[in-house]
Amino acid sequence: MPDPVSPQTNQADTLPEAAPGIRMTDAYLRIRQAILEGELPPGGRLSQVRIADRLGLSRTPVREALRLIEKEGLITSERGRQVVISPTSMDDLDELYALRIKLDTTTVRSTVPDLTEADIAGMRDCLAQMKASADPAHFAEFDAAHRAFHMIPIRLAGARHVDFSTRLNEHAGRYRRLYLTQPRSYQQSGEEHEAIMEACAARDGERVALLLADHFARIALTIIAQIDPAFEPRQVRSALRVARGGTAGPRSAPEKPAAGLAAPLWPPL
Repeated sequence: MPDPVSPQTNQADTLPEAAPGIRMTDAYLRIRQAILEGELPPGGRLSQVRIADRLGLSRTPVREALRLIEKEGLITSERGRQVVISPTSMDDLDELYALRIKLDTTTVRSTVPDLTEADIAGMRDCLAQMKASADPAHFAEFDAAHRAFHMIPIRLAGARHVDFSTRLNEHAGRYRRLYLTQPRSYQQSGEEHEAIMEACAARDGERVALLLADHFARIALTIIAQIDPAFEPRQVRSALRVARGGTAGPRSAPEKPAAGLAAPLWPPL
């Protein structure tokens, strides 16, 4: 994981200058996107005054925008109108991916049977875009298609659910950057997404849930193995166990791994 930015560094000047007439909502979106895309790195410090100057706003809308971002856990406020961008950590990754496993795998069991042919076509289009952008140099393009791919199967869950899952997916992007640093990671990702899509096309919600749980867990555990092998991802392992029905593997384990589902990187639970 990259070293955090020095506490003395102020990152406000990395924000793009805004056109006249920018509103609080625009400021919120610009600052939030810069954090999620790594332009404002974890551990960096921001000054509300500098942000306001950079975006051509008064301090009140900037303060309101930062308050919304803080509620998402992406920043913390300190005295002196300083803002610290929340660092990435193994504890945060463990909680984030456990939440994704719990929420999304439960959802797809009920929503996947009702997917339309248009939904499946949309997933295929997203997968094609992911394959065309499967390179660390094109992470932004890959990740946009990736986020859309994962949102399609859960749209029927309702707007509030979709909004929360979207935020978790976006926050996970800070960690996907660590996972997708090698071309081999894109190959593994492609195989797993292909299997998820085919299970969706078959309207097999149970199969999708199992594939999705393994997919999320693989990303989290691979990053942990690379950065802090001594860290024990209890939350991810617990969520994975629940998603698998309390067993060490799928409820109806095949004699050999299903197409597109490689052997897991982690030891049996």
